[in-house]
Amino acid sequence: MVKTRILSPKSLFDEDLVLEAFQAKGIKASSARKMWRMLIQHSDKITHYNQIPDFPKAAVKLLNEQFALTTSKVISRTDAKDGSTTKMLIELQDGQRIESVIMRYGQVELDSFPEDKQARREKRTEQGKAADGFASKSRATLCVSSQVGCAMGCTFCATGTMGLLSNLTAGEIIEQLYHANKVEKIRNVVFMGMGEPLDNYGAVLASINAMADTSRFGLSPARISVSTVGVVPRILALKNDAPNIGLALSLHAPTQPLRQQIVPTAKAWHVDRILAACDVFIENQNQKISKNRARHILVEYVLIKDVNDSVETAHDLGKLLKGRKVLLNVIPYNPTSVPYDYKTPTREGARLFAETVRGYDVHTLLRQTMGADSASACGQLVIDNGGQKGCDSNGTPGSVLVGEKVTEGRVADLEDLMTGGTPSKGTPVLKGRRTNGSRGKTNGKEVTPDPTPATGVNVDRIVTCIIAGSVALVVGRIVARYLVR
Repeated sequence: MVKTRILSPKSLFDEDLVLEAFQAKGIKASSARKMWRMLIQHSDKITHYNQIPDFPKAAVKLLNEQFALTTSKVISRTDAKDGSTTKMLIELQDGQRIESVIMRYGQVELDSFPEDKQARREKRTEQGKAADGFASKSRATLCVSSQVGCAMGCTFCATGTMGLLSNLTAGEIIEQLYHANKVEKIRNVVFMGMGEPLDNYGAVLASINAMADTSRFGLSPARISVSTVGVVPRILALKNDAPNIGLALSLHAPTQPLRQQIVPTAKAWHVDRILAACDVFIENQNQKISKNRARHILVEYVLIKDVNDSVETAHDLGKLLKGRKVLLNVIPYNPTSVPYDYKTPTREGARLFAETVRGYDVHTLLRQTMGADSASACGQLVIDNGGQKGCDSNGTPGSVLVGEKVTEGRVADLEDLMTGGTPSKGTPVLKGRRTNGSRGKTNGKEVTPDPTPATGVNVDRIVTCIIAGSVALVVGRIVARYLVR
C-alpha cells in the first residue's frame, strides 16, 4: 500500500485543506474562492495572496503559517526543436520528481514514423505567440502526472520500470497546470503522464473539479480527459462523479492473453468487462446530447512490431471495437529504456494494421509522434530516484485520420474529435463544445476543416451556401417589411 504523503506547508490549491482551515478560523469560504480567482485568472498582476485587495488579514496570517502558493517547482524545461512540445521537470516538496508536457496541436506537421525523412514544416500564426516564442493557435494541451511512478507495469512504458513510489495530492496535480499556464495558456488537460489516474481517484477527481471551476481555471469538462488501463469500478464511478470529461482506454491488445503479456496487471479485469464499463460511461454522456454531437471513448493502442501488429490481431481488434462509440488511436512504439527488445513497426505495417481495423467501421487514427527529440514522446517518461532519465507525454498528440487511405501531414486534435461528431472518411472533423461545468450548459460552436476532396466538386459546401443564402434572403425580406411599416 502506498504511504500517504502529508505536506508542510500545504498546497494553496488543495481545496479541502484550505476550506477546512478557513472554517476553523471563522473565515468565509468566499474568501478562498476570491483568492483562487485572483491568483489564477489575474496572475499577471497578482503573484501572491498578500496582494489581493480587501482580503481578510486573518486569512493572510493563516496562509503564511500553514500554506504555500506552490509546494513544487519547475527545475528544468526542455523544448522540442520543432516547438511541438515543452517538457517540464518538476520537483516536489519531498524531493521526488515528476514531469509534465505541453503539447501544441497545429504547431507543426510531423511524420508518423522515425524513419520517414520528409521535412518537418513549422506552422506560424498571427494570433500571437506563446511566452516561449512558439505559435500555438491556442491549442496547447497539458499532459499531467497523477502519481510518482506507476504500478501498472506496462512492458513498453519506461514509467512502469519505476514502480509506484507515491500518489500526488490534488494540489500537486493542480500546480502542474498552474506552472504550465505561466509558459502558455492551456486549453486541454489530459491525465496521461506518470501513473494510473484511477488508482489515485480522490486527488484526481478533486483536481478535475478545480480545473473545471469557472472561478479558477475555467476549463470545460469536455476539455479534460483521463486515461486508464481499465479500473472497472472507477470507470463506473466517473459516470456519476465526472460525467462530462473525456475518457481514454489504454488497450494495446484485443485479447486477454495478449493484453496480459503487454500489461501484466491486466489480469485484474478482463478486457470484455473493461469495454462494457466504457460503454456504460459513454452511453450516459450521449444521452444528454444530440446524436450528431455524440462523444467517443479514445482507445489507445501502442503498436509494437512482431508483438501486437499482425493483420490477424488487427482483425481481432476490429471485431472487438465494431459498433462501439470509440476512436482508435494507433501509436507506433517509441524506443524506451524498458528491458524488452521492442521495435517500432514499419510505416507500411502500421498503415495496413490501421486500415484493416477501419474495415470494421471503426474510426481509426494514426498517431504522429511529437517531442521524440526531447524525450517527450509516448512511453518515454521515467525519473530515476530524483534524476532525470527522460520524459514522455504518455498522451494524445496530433494524429492523422485513416480514411480511404492514410492522410499525410494533417493533424487532428483528439480532444476535439472526442467531444464532437463522428469524423467522416478521410477527413478529420473537429468539433468543439464549450460546457459550463458549474451549470451544465452547452453553448459552443462547431469548427470544421475544409472538407474539399483532392478532386471533384464539394457538393456539401454548395448545398450549404444555397441554404444559407435562402435563409438570408427570407430574413432580409421580413426585416424590410417591418421597416416599411
